[in-house]
Amino acid sequence: MATEIQVPMLPLKGMRAFVTGGAQGIGAGICIGLARAGAAVAVVDIQTGKTQDIVDQIVAGGGMAIPISADICSEDDCRRAIDDAVAGLGGLDILVNCAAPGRNRNMLGKLSDVDWDTHQQIVLNASAILADAACDHLAASGHGAIVNISSVTSHSIAVDQCSWPYHVSKAGLDQFTRWLAVRFGGRGIRVNAVAPGLVDRDSGHKLTDNPQHRAVVEAIVPLGRAGHADDIAQAVVFLCSRQAAYITGQILTVDGGLGVAEVFGASLRAFKAGVEASS
Repeated sequence: MATEIQVPMLPLKGMRAFVTGGAQGIGAGICIGLARAGAAVAVVDIQTGKTQDIVDQIVAGGGMAIPISADICSEDDCRRAIDDAVAGLGGLDILVNCAAPGRNRNMLGKLSDVDWDTHQQIVLNASAILADAACDHLAASGHGAIVNISSVTSHSIAVDQCSWPYHVSKAGLDQFTRWLAVRFGGRGIRVNAVAPGLVDRDSGHKLTDNPQHRAVVEAIVPLGRAGHADDIAQAVVFLCSRQAAYITGQILTVDGGLGVAEVFGASLRAFKAGVEASS
């Protein structure tokens, strides 16, 4: 007699998620993806208006979401935001650390101490504080999961000197993910990271809106396109689901094969594509 196989249509049904940086880009995509998978989502961001917009989109699609305004550079705000999410959702099963600062340069292309501190505060410090604030709630859920949003830049060196604090902070986040997986494993909390490659984050400001950028992406990415926020969201959904119940301490790269492409050949194709696109 054949065994009946049941595939869950909503793999995160009944779960409650907290997502930082949820007002736009990859963070917004993750919030929407988690909601589509059945989770109730706390959309957390400092941009109150945009946060409400994402909540409205989720609710209009039949999902459950609440907006939480928080400045995660503040430890008090981090801890208060977790408390608000638990109160609003009735508990917490998932924590996604997605917030990242913008990368600004001055006229000389030099990095300021403020830029360095902001990257470390948002990417590393806030992730650690939120994990600490959420751990008891995640443990109580019986299937708690943390997913940190890293980057393929965590293991590369920036030619642009203004980008290196971002690279360094993401590299630190990878190591923090591994450490936290060991630290929280005994409490039944799994901790992983997703490392996106080249992603078209916002529909109104796509990387590939620029023809040269699009030509280069098509030349160097084996799958021939930039990623979408939903590509990242689906990886997060998987890592938060029971299908990933024995996966922890891992960095899942979602880059269309960019990291395994042969460097010289890919660079040559990108150069030719860029020249052709500009001619």
